Amino acid sequence: MVQINLYYPLWKRYLPVFAIQLKKAITEEQEINFTKSDFHNLGNRNKSDYGFSLDIENGKVKNNISGSAVARDLYDVLMSDTKVKELLQGNHFKLSLGKAYILKIASISE
Repeated sequence: MVQINLYYPLWKRYLPVFAIQLKKAITEEQEINFTKSDFHNLGNRNKSDYGFSLDIENGKVKNNISGSAVARDLYDVLMSDTKVKELLQGNHFKLSLGKAYILKIASISE
């Protein structure tokens, strides 16, 4: 049985931080540090990494995140918040999580 929305609790806990960091990211790249246990306590990936890249332009995902539950859940949680959704609507952001569990948020200028 496939579990869905495994990462919702983590992303919902950080939602207020995302709202602030997305706003700040318009002028300069932002970072949010997570720990390995933040993901391992929720996820089912034993040794694999939780890294992903999420490209959101005008509130729409521009890259394929179908293989990443971590990224899909983050996008769903971001879009569930009215203020964050408004911020995402008029901008282009790239969010990426690397092996060091640091989420980078950057604004992409056309």
